[in-house]
Amino acid sequence: MWQLHRPALVLLINRLKIYTYTYGYFDRGPPAEHLGIIRKKPVAKNEESRHVRCPTRRRKSVMNRRAFLLTACLFPALTHAAKRELVFVVHPYDTPSRLYGRFRPLTLYLGGVLERPVKLLIASSYDEQIAMIVDGRADLTYIGPTPYIQARNRAVIRILAGEAENGQAFYQSTIVARANSPINALADLKGRRMAFGAAISMSSTVAPTLMLAQAGVKLTDLAGHAQLDRHERVALSVLHGDFDAGGLRLDIARQYLPRGLKILATSQPLPPHLIACSPHFPETLEIRARQALLVPDESGLRAFESLGETIRFVPIDDTHYHNVRRMLRTLAQ
Repeated sequence: MWQLHRPALVLLINRLKIYTYTYGYFDRGPPAEHLGIIRKKPVAKNEESRHVRCPTRRRKSVMNRRAFLLTACLFPALTHAAKRELVFVVHPYDTPSRLYGRFRPLTLYLGGVLERPVKLLIASSYDEQIAMIVDGRADLTYIGPTPYIQARNRAVIRILAGEAENGQAFYQSTIVARANSPINALADLKGRRMAFGAAISMSSTVAPTLMLAQAGVKLTDLAGHAQLDRHERVALSVLHGDFDAGGLRLDIARQYLPRGLKILATSQPLPPHLIACSPHFPETLEIRARQALLVPDESGLRAFESLGETIRFVPIDDTHYHNVRRMLRTLAQ
């Protein structure tokens, strides 16, 4: 079913106003002269029957013309709404240029499948991403486990597919330090400075904080810590010596190993990032988008390569994220 949005509704209302202004109220119908009914001059009684129109035929003519005019008013607005641009929002876990390079092929592929343009938008923060997918300003999203839980608590966003690498539907977090640092274990971080990503990030804050706690290191045991939002900022701050260690997603940490980082510890497998749709997303499009992710054609496989050579999407549901909920409860204690 077509979903009218504000510009389409404004267009519809304006057209109906024109109709009402021109022809009067709908229950009266258009005046006869506007419908092509020519009023005859009075004639003699013996000729009257030849010029009187059938009342039933006249009412049908009025109704047909009214239906035509209403259709003319409605059709442009409905057509405009049906071709509405979709929005695909991604959280800012890396630089905008890198994220655009990774996800633009995917949005082009989905746009072809759904037969409408899909705009890629990099959110300014995790909170903005959550708000956009919850209230329908975004139709689709690539979202991490913790933001997904928070969004799900506010609205029933629907999972389309989970991300899998090398056939494994999970990812991992790490804590890194400089390769030439004397720090070789998590216990060595007492009295040191620690860099985290966004507070809501599973791989750069939630999981690293729990890893430290399991090693007997509380945040109060650190000389200091800070939230730097993006993974890249965490990696560079450790490389430049601003912090002694930092929390990173494993695949991003590996990119910085040749530049002088080392991995101190790796987390347990974490539920994967996923692609979800807004509660307002049409069900017909949801089915087509899910099918495109789970059973891609050749163009889909090429689009997935921009995310990673071995990236595919697999079926998952909300039960996969129960462990994330337990981790968040533990962290809150």
